[in-house]
Amino acid sequence: MDITQKLTQLKQQQRYRTLKEVHHIEGKTIRLGEHDYINFTSNDYLGLAQLPFDVEDFMRFVKRYGINLASSRLVSGNSVLYTEIEELMSRYYHFEDAVIMNSGYDANLALFNAFKGEEVVVFSDSENHASIIDGLKLSRISKEIYRHLDYQDLERRLAVYPDTTKLIVTDSVFSTNGNLADIEYLVELKHRFPNTWLIVDDSHGLGLNYFDDYQNIDVITASLSKSVGAHGGIILCSQLFKELLVNTGRALIYSSGMPTSNLYFILRNTQAMLNEPYRKQHLKQLSLYFNTQLYACLGKKCDLQTPIKSIEFNDYEEAESYYQALMDAGMLVSYFRYPTVSHPTLRFSLTYYHQKSDIDRLFQIILKQKEDEKTDV
Repeated sequence: MDITQKLTQLKQQQRYRTLKEVHHIEGKTIRLGEHDYINFTSNDYLGLAQLPFDVEDFMRFVKRYGINLASSRLVSGNSVLYTEIEELMSRYYHFEDAVIMNSGYDANLALFNAFKGEEVVVFSDSENHASIIDGLKLSRISKEIYRHLDYQDLERRLAVYPDTTKLIVTDSVFSTNGNLADIEYLVELKHRFPNTWLIVDDSHGLGLNYFDDYQNIDVITASLSKSVGAHGGIILCSQLFKELLVNTGRALIYSSGMPTSNLYFILRNTQAMLNEPYRKQHLKQLSLYFNTQLYACLGKKCDLQTPIKSIEFNDYEEAESYYQALMDAGMLVSYFRYPTVSHPTLRFSLTYYHQKSDIDRLFQIILKQKEDEKTDV
């Protein structure tokens, strides 16, 4: 393999990526190099990743539980803290049980591994997260990919397999554009077609509660690095399915458990997420205000209340010009390209730390860039 040639090809295809060094973060401000930016790239929607750190509380915790068990959960790494967190989360979301994983990515790998070798067909939304795609590939399960949020297409495909076990798999909130799956309708399809499971990746919705009907979902996976603001993942499921995961989930079996010090942050932040609803309310108001400004400034209508917003562009040069204009003005946003998205897209993530004035400033820059492009033409 010619590595240089491959990298050159990625650059020519506008798919080349680099790592940016972050020097500091505080609230909505992030420092890259010598410059501070208003951060619209974070998934810390509720601001829990930056909860004040109580050193004395943390030291009492590690004195009691230790810092790191340094072992797989199936050997000697299964701290009692796992049980406490799993019981807390499963009780709140009305599931029989839960499994804490090292990441949301690992959660989806372990989930689909449980179905490996079984006579099942997965029906997956075309815009589902990469971890779902990779989990399906590694498990070698038969799959049908239905068009994004096109449930008539899904229904037609389900009807082809009347006697087969079927798994409908979807993100709840799609990470690149903030679109919401219609969970209520998917529950209806699950009941209409026999032998059907509904599996939801709720990574960008957990804690924000965009749907109420958790009891009719068979399995939920999620990252804990978004609304929970900690590192890890979770699978919410039945007690029987958890037993199966413990015996088949390779990402669980062959990974060391997390340091107990990390479980401290998961437990602390989960409790805050469940007990501080004002964070969610502030985020909802910000989302509605962003939608209002998006329509007023660009004529684009958005009714979604998720904290993920996006603007799609026709070509890379246009997207690059807006991205750079925002950077130059001290606004850091996410710039997505193929294969993450089909068209170049700027994504804006709202968090608890933002104010309406930050959104106003964002659109002032976008409007100025729009006017400058008209002048150049």
